[in-house]
Amino acid sequence: MRNRPRRIGQILGMGLCSVLLAGCGWSSGESSQEETKQDRTAHSAMEGGQAKKAQAQPRSEAPKGASTEVSIDNFTFDPPKLTISAGTKVTWINHDDVPHTATSTTKPRAFDSGTLDTDEKFSFVFAAPGTYDYFCAVHPKMTGQVIVK
Repeated sequence: MRNRPRRIGQILGMGLCSVLLAGCGWSSGESSQEETKQDRTAHSAMEGGQAKKAQAQPRSEAPKGASTEVSIDNFTFDPPKLTISAGTKVTWINHDDVPHTATSTTKPRAFDSGTLDTDEKFSFVFAAPGTYDYFCAVHPKMTGQVIVK
């Protein structure tokens, strides 16, 4: 009788693991006939050239009216140089362990994030074409550039 609560706990634990794995999309490798048919149809469309090819944008370029991100980490802006279309929203995200800023070098400042702590964000929409140099006011050797076309 003493082992009965332990055995019940083990069985419940295995059941819970099964439910979690099923919810995460884990599969035994079997698929339904419908899924297989869909996969074949998609594959055939690609072979026949019917699938549209996505126009790849380099990481440092964003399409017009879009948004893009600049990561702040290890005392750098990534990408350090960004080319975008007018109307694009740029969001800086501080992934570093120390505070940083994204501050325009022009006076008056075109934009200034203020101090961004870890995982804080700042966004700015670049409406006018031009070249916008910026830096971190806390660490002035950190620089970046946004080119708006």
